[in-house]
Amino acid sequence: MKKLSVLIALALLVVAAPSYAFFCTYDNVPGATLLVPYWRVSLNGATSAPIPSGGVDTLVSVVNVSTPGVIAHVTVWNKYSAAVLDFNLPLTGKDVASFSMRDVMNGKLNINANQFISSTHPDPCGVNVSAGTYKPSIGWGATNYIRFSHPLAGSSGSDAYTSVSVYQADAFAAFRNRVWDSLDESGDVTSFVSSGGANILDSDNPACGVGGSNGGPGVFATDFTGYLTIDVVNYCTNWFPNQDVFYNNDAIATTGWSLPFECDPTVDLCTQSYTPNVLMGDIFYVDTASQGGNISGDQAVAIEFSPELNFDDSFPFLKTFFGKFVYLKAGVSCANEINTVHGCANGGSGNVPPDFAFSGDGREALGERYGFRYLSDQPNGLQSWILVWRSDSYNDTGANGLPTGTATYDLCDWLLGGGPPDSGLYDDQHQLIAFTYDNDEDVFTGTGGPSGGEAPNNLYVFLETQRINLLNNGQINPAGYKGGWIDAQFHESGATYPYNNTIQPQNWNQAWVGVQHTAPGAFLSVGHSATLLNNYFLCHNEGFDGIDFAASGRTSARRAHTAP
Repeated sequence: MKKLSVLIALALLVVAAPSYAFFCTYDNVPGATLLVPYWRVSLNGATSAPIPSGGVDTLVSVVNVSTPGVIAHVTVWNKYSAAVLDFNLPLTGKDVASFSMRDVMNGKLNINANQFISSTHPDPCGVNVSAGTYKPSIGWGATNYIRFSHPLAGSSGSDAYTSVSVYQADAFAAFRNRVWDSLDESGDVTSFVSSGGANILDSDNPACGVGGSNGGPGVFATDFTGYLTIDVVNYCTNWFPNQDVFYNNDAIATTGWSLPFECDPTVDLCTQSYTPNVLMGDIFYVDTASQGGNISGDQAVAIEFSPELNFDDSFPFLKTFFGKFVYLKAGVSCANEINTVHGCANGGSGNVPPDFAFSGDGREALGERYGFRYLSDQPNGLQSWILVWRSDSYNDTGANGLPTGTATYDLCDWLLGGGPPDSGLYDDQHQLIAFTYDNDEDVFTGTGGPSGGEAPNNLYVFLETQRINLLNNGQINPAGYKGGWIDAQFHESGATYPYNNTIQPQNWNQAWVGVQHTAPGAFLSVGHSATLLNNYFLCHNEGFDGIDFAASGRTSARRAHTAP
């Protein structure tokens, strides 16, 4: 009986064991950040909220796979990588929260409004608005959300006292024009050679400094689009991931969530108590205007945290998901610059518990090269689009008084300069290298390729997020193939990116590609992620090909994800 009990116990231990993944590789595991790479909402002719139902909407679900409650911080970005809006989303242990981006655009941010604690703690963030107090409930229980008190908790009127998760019914009515004007003019892209076309460049964009601080005249064009990041945070915050304080005050959840690895040699099992890698999610794209209705979907892109991905003098050349906001703004690495340099350990306030102090974001990077099938057969109604998210740091155009060539962290300067060639994503390093195959292995080689003929122009994907129509596109598919597959690389091969930083050249280029296919009557209506064709450690910064990862101690080791 004793032997049987031991076997049962071991079996249960295996069932309860955390899943494992290789960080900085492409795998479907819980993450500390979720990327919703593209979302879209039809304006439906509205000039103010509410936007009526119908047309296109995007549905997002977020799942907390762990037992402890967490705060997920949702940031809405526009297509130029400018942060527009954010809100805090509390998730109890094992919780699911779902929301419509149309509702978000209508100011409905109470996504999970049933998470109240008590009359004395009416908001999981620890804020009692009516009493003007901040008193978080800290812990690791299913209904405990806060890992440590906000570092500015002693400053009345600070971020700690304004970061709520219980919002007004119309949360941003006072600045709706700013939000809507920063996200509209979002038509489908049809060109790989020009940023021209109706509703592509958004010259009235307050988030980019155009249109006034509270928005333009309230004239909105076509759909709203953008992308989302959903970050596990240590406490509720109104700071954006492109702000120094998000890292300096360790709002973003990194280390401190678990004890060191504990190994049981009797069962050859290593575990961690908790990690911030606890989120999974999914996305549905709904288009009620299409014949018979049209829906496609995909998983949210899970981005893992690893303690290996810190910024310090011993290894400053890693590429991370938010790296351009952490490293490049500082201009130097974090060693010996505690409390002063963007993203460095111990926090800018000095009030971050040491166990939670971390240099940077610690989020793995995404890949740069993807393969995907396409359909382009108009007589038979077969069509494909690609959803492309990409990021990097860019050359400034001089529009803001900065020297031309200065590294910037979004495409707003490029927009303010008119979106001309030879800047932003229109430079040599950001050419799209595309090999377009038909179903019988014939190939047309795009920018810079040696076979099959040259493209009529250099090819580019010029926004941070967009949907691109591939039907009869003579730029990436000049041979007019009816179907096949495309091998797409999102930067010029061998580029070292010396312009991205005046101290150390860096490559922050990363991308994600999704595919949507449709056919008459929506008989075929499907969406899926493209296949990553990079087969190496994705956090390797290609500007430093000579780095010996083994010698540096940085390896793609197995890391635990926990669902206790």
